[in-house]
Amino acid sequence: MAEIIELERRRQLSKADEEEKLREEKIQILRRIIHCSRCSLKCARCGTHMEEGERAKQSETPFPLCVGCQEEYDAYLTRKRGEPSGARYWQNDAWMDVWRTWLRHQRAIDSYRSSSEFIKLLQEFERIC
Repeated sequence: MAEIIELERRRQLSKADEEEKLREEKIQILRRIIHCSRCSLKCARCGTHMEEGERAKQSETPFPLCVGCQEEYDAYLTRKRGEPSGARYWQNDAWMDVWRTWLRHQRAIDSYRSSSEFIKLLQEFERIC
């Protein structure tokens, strides 16, 4: 009989360990999505840490960009509008596609952060903490 009780106790401990791992995984996911993906002290494009005074003046993007990435973004917008841009040699069609893809990715992240499932995850997180 003692062996049966011990097995049940082990099962409960194993289940508790799994639940704790899931809880930790949710916390890490939220940290990355909430804190890291929209940190106002790092460039959303290249990840460079920026001091408050180093941030570029924002144009049409809601994302914080360093001065270099902001210049590249402005060149992308100029070329996208078909205006003469004085584009540098590396600002070719593939470069344009990289920017389009990156912007689409940023919109997808915003969409996910607005989804009911993500909001539910936030609510679960608030209950856990």
